[in-house]
Amino acid sequence: MMILSITILLILQLLIYFYLKNKQFHSYIAVQKIHDGDIPRIGGLIFFIGFIFLIFFNFNQISLIIPLILSSTIILFFSFYEDIKQSLSPLIRLILLFLGSSIFIILTELPEINVRYLNFVNQYSLISFLVFTLSLMLLMNGFNFIDGLNGLSSFNFYSILFSTYYLATILGDVFLVDLIIIFLLSSVLIFILNFPLGRIFIGDSGSYLYAFFSGALVIYLFSRHPNLPTLLALVILAYPITEMLFSIIRKSIKRKSPMQPDTLHLHHLVFLQFSKTNITANNLSSLLMLPFSISPFILCYLSINNPHINEEVIFLIYFLTYSFVYLLLRKKRFNF
Repeated sequence: MMILSITILLILQLLIYFYLKNKQFHSYIAVQKIHDGDIPRIGGLIFFIGFIFLIFFNFNQISLIIPLILSSTIILFFSFYEDIKQSLSPLIRLILLFLGSSIFIILTELPEINVRYLNFVNQYSLISFLVFTLSLMLLMNGFNFIDGLNGLSSFNFYSILFSTYYLATILGDVFLVDLIIIFLLSSVLIFILNFPLGRIFIGDSGSYLYAFFSGALVIYLFSRHPNLPTLLALVILAYPITEMLFSIIRKSIKRKSPMQPDTLHLHHLVFLQFSKTNITANNLSSLLMLPFSISPFILCYLSINNPHINEEVIFLIYFLTYSFVYLLLRKKRFNF
């Protein structure tokens, strides 16, 4: 049954891809654009259709993820509209992200935050709601910041999937294992078309959905297994969290809006090391970013198997390493 479903899934996604790829969508125009040509930003839509197909034909616990389906549908509609029209203001996007995130948070059992000085969050439902909703929104913006190189968002998404899959497996959580496999299968074709072929982009819809599903998996994991250390979530989501925090600090120092896009993210600086801005340079830059994309999975494995390792120390080392590499490349590029 699963093999038949996967076959139908791939055929369905390919048909949608060939149907949409030559549609006259608006050309993508943005300051952070670092690719040549008009590549269709339809990966998010194709991924979501694959996800819905597999959920309804190969998932036995749909009732448990109704909030996930509802919220992700809202996020898809507005973000795919932005992919093809590029007409939504940052404020409208934030409002819609808040709407999609808040519906999921309200309708989902949340984990307790077991961190010193933050335990009070568990005592106030409103504060808990705001913390988790804003965290999801920040995560989606973090994913959106790192989207730009072929395969980079997917590598990060897979690192999170593998981390949660590993934990779900050792904890015997069949619900999460099945859900993660569905996410993985739904994204494989999009990944291949994006890296290394460069035939498709996941767009805002894809980066937002990847981030939302990543955050939802972490919430499910920690609410269903409260014995897991809360700060392990920082390790699992280290790359998008670091990108978001570092970007906020960097732009605030320059007195710029943290939400204002630019071409000064780490993956941009890696890309600028190449003399030609072609697909080969794009793919090589993405591969050079792999240590930051996949190391959270390795760090998660080390953390869960070594109780003496402190999760906040792991995250701090990751953040400082990222900062050092960034400043090194920035100095090399701009001589300051």
